Amino acid sequence: MCRTQLLTAAFLSAAFFTAAQAADLVAPSDQPVSPVVLPSTSGFYVGSTSTINFLDDTGFDVLGLRVSTDYDVGFYSSLRAGYDFGAAGWVSPRLELELGYGGASVDEHSVEGIGGAGSIDSFGDARTFQGYVNGYIDIPVTNAIKPFVGGGVGFMNLELRKQGVAGVATLMDDSDAAFAYHLDAGVGIDIQGLGLFTSTSLFQNTIFEVGYRYTAADDFDFTARDGSSSSTDFTSNSVTLGFRKKF
Repeated sequence: MCRTQLLTAAFLSAAFFTAAQAADLVAPSDQPVSPVVLPSTSGFYVGSTSTINFLDDTGFDVLGLRVSTDYDVGFYSSLRAGYDFGAAGWVSPRLELELGYGGASVDEHSVEGIGGAGSIDSFGDARTFQGYVNGYIDIPVTNAIKPFVGGGVGFMNLELRKQGVAGVATLMDDSDAAFAYHLDAGVGIDIQGLGLFTSTSLFQNTIFEVGYRYTAADDFDFTARDGSSSSTDFTSNSVTLGFRKKF
């Protein structure tokens, strides 16, 4: 038998064996066959983020002096909408837009390191309006637990609103916008993936998040009430709570 005939015989034997195996795997015709439905992990989502903020000091110049401002614990809340691209190997990338508003009240003003809040009442606050394009990588550990890392770039409008000292005057009341960014890390939790609230659709395709955010923006330019011009930076460390619901 020539080589061609041997190869043909081997091919036909392999094809017959494969077909026989496939036939064994097919359910009998009198039994219904349920299709295997794979869950879709990609899609659009909406959500929100709320944070407890710890702002670093800001500062401004007035009457030839540098005033440093310390803040109470603040807040930041945002709405966001994005797209989850689904599994890409062992990670899942997301891209989203975020718009938010935050603020913190003045704890004390100090001049050249000398505190003034203990005996004279400092007042005012810092308010921000922020917008970002965010990117994240989810790292599924289980179906319910999904750590994530990422961040965003965008803008921040910072307002040093009616800051001053009681009995003296409002020293600063101005705002400016600058480039801003944030870095995030945390964990997403699928409650229904944990076996909770499975009888309701309210939490279907919903991920709750807890994490950390570092936010920074540089070189805001302000003019004090006396006409003094100066600049300051903004940084904050935040504990974040949020959710996102996929459609």
